[in-house]
Amino acid sequence: MANSNEKTGARAKAAAARAAEQASERRRRQFIIFGSVLAVIVVVVGIGILVQHGKSGNDTTLGTGPVVTPSGAVGTDGLAIPFGGNASAKVTLTIYEDYRCPVCKAAESQLESIYKTRAEAGKIEVQYHIVNLIDRNDGGTGSIRAGSAAACAQTAGKFEPYHDVLYANQPDETDDAFGSTGTLISLAKQVPGLDTPAFESCVNATRYGSWVVANFNSLSKILGGSVATPYYAINGKQYVISGQTPAAAQAAFGSALDAAIAAA
Repeated sequence: MANSNEKTGARAKAAAARAAEQASERRRRQFIIFGSVLAVIVVVVGIGILVQHGKSGNDTTLGTGPVVTPSGAVGTDGLAIPFGGNASAKVTLTIYEDYRCPVCKAAESQLESIYKTRAEAGKIEVQYHIVNLIDRNDGGTGSIRAGSAAACAQTAGKFEPYHDVLYANQPDETDDAFGSTGTLISLAKQVPGLDTPAFESCVNATRYGSWVVANFNSLSKILGGSVATPYYAINGKQYVISGQTPAAAQAAFGSALDAAIAAA
């Protein structure tokens, strides 16, 4: 009986030793795998830092070159993109906007249909000015790149539908998704006939970046250096969008435009 117990004990000890050895081997393999993964993470992070540094270096050149004016631009120094088809209209609605600006999007969603019906009827001309305010406040390049892309769309004769697509796909203010030219080009696929090699080249080059900056400087001059968007003006007089309900805001804005039309 004693021999039997001794043999059982020996087998148990042997099994325990094998289990300990296997556990040790698993830990060794896990350590190796973890070390390899950590090394990959370090390399990837290092690459990411280098890419980010490289991107930041390149981004500092945006908007610093000569101002290039998009086709059909109007106004002082060609800073405005017109809409309405009646350049001789006696009432001009001026809009300064930033495609990363959530308040700009909210204003457009309420007021666009109001001013467009009057512009399409030839009663007013709308002049859009695109600025890079959010880039300056939050960092990134989405404002200047999206603004330049909109100017590229203007040169292609597709400004208005692309303008609407940008607002419809506006990312969160802190999300610089429009800083990707690939995203801006992809969105152009929603506008029939816009996604062409010429448009892609224009967007990738941020061809109108300096024009966007010139518009920011123009608004800064108007507002005495304290820039805020959106900025609306009817025949040069600022129209302040109040914190009313959407219906009340639309009615007030429509009345202001109609009063200016009647007075003209």
